[in-house]
Amino acid sequence: MPEESSSLDEKVKAIRQLLELFKFERIVYLIITLISLVILLGCAIYLLLQGSSQIPAVIGLFTSSGAVAYTCGRLLKMWGDVIQLLGFIKKED
Repeated sequence: MPEESSSLDEKVKAIRQLLELFKFERIVYLIITLISLVILLGCAIYLLLQGSSQIPAVIGLFTSSGAVAYTCGRLLKMWGDVIQLLGFIKKED
């Protein structure tokens, strides 16, 4: 039982270290994602209210949706790295 506890403590420690390591990058990606979502929703509302096709608004939709997809993918990759580390630690036990 004490071995399981120390193994769990090591895993939690490793996750905390990874989260600290990627903290700045996570914050930047989250900020970019939030800004992109605001732009995406703003462009969509603008297009709905105008009723006519506006090329700049459509470009804004595509640009911001691409930014959301990219930043969410990077955030998910970070969590995938954490899960891989957990799998690596488990194999060592």
